[in-house]
Amino acid sequence: MKKLNPFNRRVSQSHGFLDYLIILVLLSLGVTACQKVTGPETVKVAVTMPLGLGIGQDMLNAAQMALDEADGKAGDITVELLTFNSSDPEGSPVSSELEQEAAAKAIDDPAVVAYIGSPASDQARASMALLNEASIVQLSPAATWPGLTKPGFGPGEPGVYYPTGRRHFFRLAPSDDVQGEVAARWTKTLGAESAYVVDDNSAYGRGVAGIFEVSAQDVGLSIVGTDSFEGVDATPEELAAVAARVVEAQPDLLFLGSSVGFGGGEFIRTMRELYPDIDIMAPDGMVQDQLITDLGADLVEGIYATGVTVPADQLEFAAAFRASYQAAYGKEPPPMAVAAYEAMKAVLYAIEQAQEPTREGVLTAMADLGEFSGIMGTWQFDARGDISITAISGMQIQDGVWSFVQVVE
Repeated sequence: MKKLNPFNRRVSQSHGFLDYLIILVLLSLGVTACQKVTGPETVKVAVTMPLGLGIGQDMLNAAQMALDEADGKAGDITVELLTFNSSDPEGSPVSSELEQEAAAKAIDDPAVVAYIGSPASDQARASMALLNEASIVQLSPAATWPGLTKPGFGPGEPGVYYPTGRRHFFRLAPSDDVQGEVAARWTKTLGAESAYVVDDNSAYGRGVAGIFEVSAQDVGLSIVGTDSFEGVDATPEELAAVAARVVEAQPDLLFLGSSVGFGGGEFIRTMRELYPDIDIMAPDGMVQDQLITDLGADLVEGIYATGVTVPADQLEFAAAFRASYQAAYGKEPPPMAVAAYEAMKAVLYAIEQAQEPTREGVLTAMADLGEFSGIMGTWQFDARGDISITAISGMQIQDGVWSFVQVVE
């Protein structure tokens, strides 16, 4: 009988041990490949709001509430707010210059991985290209100018806002091409046969007013005049002159493309003093409690407006948010606060889902968000960054408060 060579036995055993080691290494590599890449344990979300306006503070409150409900976390990652005020106490309460400065400061802070802000279209124009070059995802609760995401509305738009060629901007409200068209149809439904269109010469005001004017022709609404004033820089004499031309034309309704922060309130004051009974319709920038506070309930009673976010009391899944907001601040959350809350929830989800919680990682996660279920329902962003929700609210000041009238199709 042939004896077993002890050397051969040792070789066989060593091969088995090496095979075992190789298997362990391969298994280890497989587990590592399935895990997220480690990243910072704490990140920041910049929130820039016009805090000189009540609605700016409301949006900040809602964003903070969303973060507090998550215990300041996105999964295992601690999230801090970096807050900026884009209201100029000596100038525009919705300042593009301060918005641009806020974006630059956010970019300079390496911990910032997301930016919630630019609620006004003019402000978005000032910040978008900067944030795009820095690969910081940007969510706006209310910047509605179509050219921010869609071609055909302004020279070079939207490409000028995306110098890298990659989309980083997402908004949680339908754009003004939707809002302006719906406003024209609603005006006709209310029984008006003619309208006079005035705007505040801002990107937002001109845009929504222009779309209203074009859409009016499609629904058989006669436009008897158009005019503009220079926003917050308009003098009382300028406002009075524009209002006098409206009175002279005797329209059934005035459509005012403006917002509280761009002189819209002062123009309504002038208009109602000259023509107390004129019907007025405005876009979502006027749906602010501050309009009623500043002008008095009697002066603004009956004003119509379109809202690009459905109020919280009309949303099936917003009951808990509404109750929490009322308990904390003693009032109903305004529609823009709903969008700001949803924006923060979406950002927290993107941070948690990111392969790595860096600017690039969070931007990629937001672009791949897919369907998101929140207090606004189930929605998603399209390839341009526009939200799939297109519902427009018909609002009216009734008994001194903004009241929901109907969803306007």
